[in-house]
Amino acid sequence: MRMSRALTLLACGTAAAAMFPVQPARAQSVPPETAKTGEAGTLSTQAPPGIRPAKSQARPAEAMPGGRPGPADLPQNIRWTEDWSKKPDADAPLLEKIKHLPIAGDDIYLTLGGEARVYYTDWHHARLGLSANDSNNPVQTRLRLLADLHVGPNLRAYLELGDNREYGESFATGPNRDKLDIYQAFVDVTVPLGDAGKITLRPGRFEMPLGNGKLAGVREGLNMRFTYQGVRATYILPGKVSVDVFAVKPILIDPGTFDDGPNHAQDFHGVYISAPNRIAGFGTDIYWYEMERDRATLAAGVGKDDRNNWGGRLWKRGPHWDLDLEGTHQSGRFIGKEIDAYGAMFEGGYTFGDAPMKPRLGLRANYFSGDKDLADNKVSTFVPAAARLPLISEAAFFSFSNLMDLYPSVTVKPTPAITVMAGPDFLWRASKGDGVYIGPSGSSFAPYDSSRRIGTDLNLEASWQATDRLAFRLWETYFAASDSFQDNGGKSGNYFGLMANYKF
Repeated sequence: MRMSRALTLLACGTAAAAMFPVQPARAQSVPPETAKTGEAGTLSTQAPPGIRPAKSQARPAEAMPGGRPGPADLPQNIRWTEDWSKKPDADAPLLEKIKHLPIAGDDIYLTLGGEARVYYTDWHHARLGLSANDSNNPVQTRLRLLADLHVGPNLRAYLELGDNREYGESFATGPNRDKLDIYQAFVDVTVPLGDAGKITLRPGRFEMPLGNGKLAGVREGLNMRFTYQGVRATYILPGKVSVDVFAVKPILIDPGTFDDGPNHAQDFHGVYISAPNRIAGFGTDIYWYEMERDRATLAAGVGKDDRNNWGGRLWKRGPHWDLDLEGTHQSGRFIGKEIDAYGAMFEGGYTFGDAPMKPRLGLRANYFSGDKDLADNKVSTFVPAAARLPLISEAAFFSFSNLMDLYPSVTVKPTPAITVMAGPDFLWRASKGDGVYIGPSGSSFAPYDSSRRIGTDLNLEASWQATDRLAFRLWETYFAASDSFQDNGGKSGNYFGLMANYKF
């Protein structure tokens, strides 16, 4: 019954997209999001988080103010990185003409666009037994309308409205429910410095992925991505270095109309520096940022959390090998206790680019520390600022706290537009003294003394980039709980997801 419902929804999404004049996907077109499948990616030399470009594609976008735009005339995952500066032909379809509406010459123009997404999700034991009645099978709908005004190369104003609904749910998911509201609204003012680069100041409300988007991501799996309100300044010396400084507050989502605003119980600020190809051809990132929360929930208690993140990253992607290695240390105070936590993330793989279906053998390994003694005066539980939870799987069963995983995977491309990935993800607790943390809420199972083994995610993902604008994706994750996890209240679970997404 649920599968039949999902196929009906997918057919409806296809029919809706067919109402728009679309062209077949081009060779350089941006494929659907694949970073969640374990493929390495960066914002500094690759596409925005969740998009891996085809090898034939031109240099992709940088998801930062003043950064390099994406390939011309193609939709991007981070919409304000798109490049529609070229005036369309006189006989172009309407949806191409609205991407460049001249106001005063070719340098002053308005871009209009949007997104329509339908996402059927079916969780069996979404919280893996942490609470009763935890199965859910809602349908998410996301609608976006955007206007992007360019006044010459150094001034722009961007506005994006969003409407987000959830249907058929057994229990509500907050970020899925937000009626018509201002999703993004900002102004970019760029000061060119000649050979010394440029500086861009961005005040307003905006998406703000950092680095590879793992610890500060976009939350693509739900209707509402992470957005922030405040100010961001970026210095870029093209091809050499970028320095990003920000002071923002996360947006607090209220389900009504035009009622979202900054969350004054949280504060997020820091510096992120990225230098491509600086060490033996590797890109190098270093960063510090601080997330202050008036209230956080861990096994050690509930209260104020002031957490500094100090980290570095090496990354490289060639025609065959790709590698992304990141380490971060957390300090600060939680409920008056000293924080001493850390995380390490590795992704790598080898692509047989000349073989049929271009198979890629990949390996991902993560370590996020946990607390060894909840009663002492030190807190070692790792807590990310804005985690991309589908790093573990699209099901997002687990948070990045007290967790280790090892994920070998195989990815194949039966056609240039279709990608299939599969593999087992083996999961453990980092410390027996801490619990198993479920989803983004911070809720956890109580610590237990038996095996640290949690279980195994069996993952399958398939995506089809039907056209430059239309994509379909399918996910299946079965979580097989270990005996020790089940003996302490945990359960096995299953997730199925089917998405149709159209960007115009």
